[in-house]
Parts: sequence; structure tokens; C-alpha cells
Amino acid sequence: MLTKLKNSEYVKHSIWAFGGQLGFLLANFLLFLILVNKIPQDSFGVWALYITVVSIGDSLRQGIVQNGLTRLIINNPEDTSIVSSGILLNFGFTFLLGSMAMVYTWLYSPELLSGLLPHAWKSLIVLAVIQFISTLCQATYRFKTYCITNLLYLISFISLLLYATLNATSLSLIQVINLQLLALVLPLAYFLTKVKIPLVLPKRRHFKSLISFGKYSAGTNLLSILFHKADILMIALLLDPVSVALFHFATKIINYAELPLHALSQVIYPRLSASSLSGKSNELNKEYALSILRLLVMVIPIAVVVIMFNNQIINILSSGEYTESSQLIIILGIGIIFKPWGRVFGLTLDAIGKPEVNLKMLLISLIINISMNILFIPELGVLGAALATTSSIIITILIGQYKMYSYTSIRPLHEVSNSLKNQFSNLKLQLWN
Repeated sequence: MLTKLKNSEYVKHSIWAFGGQLGFLLANFLLFLILVNKIPQDSFGVWALYITVVSIGDSLRQGIVQNGLTRLIINNPEDTSIVSSGILLNFGFTFLLGSMAMVYTWLYSPELLSGLLPHAWKSLIVLAVIQFISTLCQATYRFKTYCITNLLYLISFISLLLYATLNATSLSLIQVINLQLLALVLPLAYFLTKVKIPLVLPKRRHFKSLISFGKYSAGTNLLSILFHKADILMIALLLDPVSVALFHFATKIINYAELPLHALSQVIYPRLSASSLSGKSNELNKEYALSILRLLVMVIPIAVVVIMFNNQIINILSSGEYTESSQLIIILGIGIIFKPWGRVFGLTLDAIGKPEVNLKMLLISLIINISMNILFIPELGVLGAALATTSSIIITILIGQYKMYSYTSIRPLHEVSNSLKNQFSNLKLQLWN
């Protein structure tokens, strides 16, 4: 009965988490559709580069706050000063990043991004608010609140975007950034009515704990985002904005195909963390294997559809300008199938308190990726970037699975194989009964 109850809660949390992730991604997806069809390719390439730079900066803030704060809240749910400490650290770091972007623009005036970088603080605030809400909801299992908050952001942003599109002859990228910031008002107001934020003073020990844990997670996040964005940055360096646009178009399709991976990760991490804190190694082994299987079941069908019907997807989403992204989508789509193994590996290392190992693995991965990009892009252009990314994903995941037993008692293939057999046995028993 207890197992059924746990499974029921897992399904419920997963649905709400999926809905919340879907709401935020749909807002970005509809923006993506409008920009792809309304602005020139070179301008879309500039937007892709701007988003890449903002994402790299924000990955540091997210790493410092997210997983460390989740662990602290789970361990000490009654200590309200943890939340206030997290708020101060979260938005203090956001202010620092926004200021750095402004100063960099004033000092160096980068040619492609000089018009957008002074507005980076707005994009950073949007990400900081949405993701901090996600962190609090994840740590306290308020996945329904998280879902509704993101759906309200979707409704607000799309309403503002459609109004601006219908009432203006053209849509500027700065206007888009302003609309994203304005769209925060309604979801933030809803969240604050549902979740009472404690008005207590932050504590120094929580800052030290968050920074001590977060420095590794921040490094991990930075290396992860650099790994995923190295190709865009190197295409921008070695090729041109149109090539950036083609590759960004392909990666956006892949990002949306990975939605279940991101959504379920929000449910998986607290469960892995709780299994680790239980002190029973067998519990962690089971949760590890089940997490991979759940992600594979969600990801593989989507990857197959994206690979098989990539041309149709391109034609539905854009004009004929982006047909050259077809091969890129196929190559990057293959990498999706392997990502559940890498995602659960990283989450498990954070859950057992070994973020420094995750950091080392991502550093190896980044070195492999950059090396392959340097080798392939000059010879094969954007196709080389796709090959470099997928190859480095597969190589890194193979290394990670091999090394997993060194840090835990988990033998990945053995555990997943046993879990798969158990699932089939249970299914047969249910069918027989």
C-alpha cells in the first residue's frame, strides 16, 4: 500500500512539474516562433548569442542557490531563515551579474551585442524569479503552485507579445526583453499569495553553507552551460550570424524535445536526495535505476519522432530559410537518447554531497567538446559543431557510468537491468491477476 501511495505521489508531482516546465517553455517556444518568422536570420543569430551569454551568467547564480538551498530546506524544513538567506544570495548575485554586463558594455562595446547587453539585467531578473520559485516549490513539494505560477507567466507574456506584435509594424529585441520582465507581475503576485515568504533575518551560517555547497554546483552549472553553448560561441567566432541562427534553430527543437528530461529532474532530485539521506544504499540504488528508466521511457519516443520527422517540423515552425538545420536536428537528436544516463549521474552526485566530482566530469566533457569543435567546425561548418556535441555527450556519459561505482555502490548497467526485470515481472503479475 505504501509503495502504491509513493508511486501515486510521484505521478502527481511529475504531472505538475511537467506542466510547470511546459508553461515556461511554451512561453519561450512561442517567442521563438515569432522571432523565427518575423526577423531576419542574422538578427535571430544575434538574439541567440545574447541568450547564450545571459544563460552562461545565470548558470552561476542558479548553481550557487538551487541545489544547495533545496538540500537545506529538506534537511531543516522548520528553519525559515534558510529561505531569507537564499533570497538575499539569489538576488544579490543577480544584481552583480547585471552590473557586470553593463560595465562590460561600457568598457568594450562588443559589436554584435552592444545594443542588448545593457538590458541583460532584465533577463537575469526574469530567470532569477522564475527559477527561485521553482526551487522553493521543488524543496517543499509544491509542484502544483509551481505549475500554476508558470502557466500565469505563459498567459501574461504571450498576451503582451501578441498585443505588441499586432499593434506595431516591427518588433524589436529590446521590446521583447521588456515584455518578459513585465510578464512577471501576475505570476509573482499569485505565488506570494500562495506561499508566505518568512520575514526573518538571513543567517551567516546558511550563507556559508550555500556558498560552500554552491561553489561546486556553480562551477558544474557553468561548465554544463559552456558545454552546451560552446558550439554556438565557436560558430559565432569562426563562422557568421546566419550559421549561429541555423544551429540555434536546431538546438531549440532539441531543447523542446528534452522537456520531460528537465521536468522530471525536478522530481527526481529530491527523491535521490531523500534516498541518500536515509542511509540505506539499497534505496539509492533503486531510485537511481528507476530514475533512468523513467526518463528513457519519456525521452526515446520523442527523440525518434524528432529524428524521423525533422523536415516536417522545420516546415511547420518556420519558412524555408531553416531547411539546412535538418541534418543538425538528426545528429543532435541522437544525443537525446543518451542524456538520461548523464542527467541522473549528475543529480546523484549532487544528492550524495559530491558536487566536486560532477564538476570534474563536466570539465572533462567541456575539454572534449571544445577539442572536437576546433577539429570539426573549420572542416564541416555547423554540421561539425553538431557532430562534436553529440560525440562528446556519448563519450562523457560512458566515462561517467564507468566511474559511478567509484563514488557509490551503484553499478549503473546492473542496477538498471535489475530494475527493468522487476518492472516486467510486476507487469506480468498484474496482467495475470
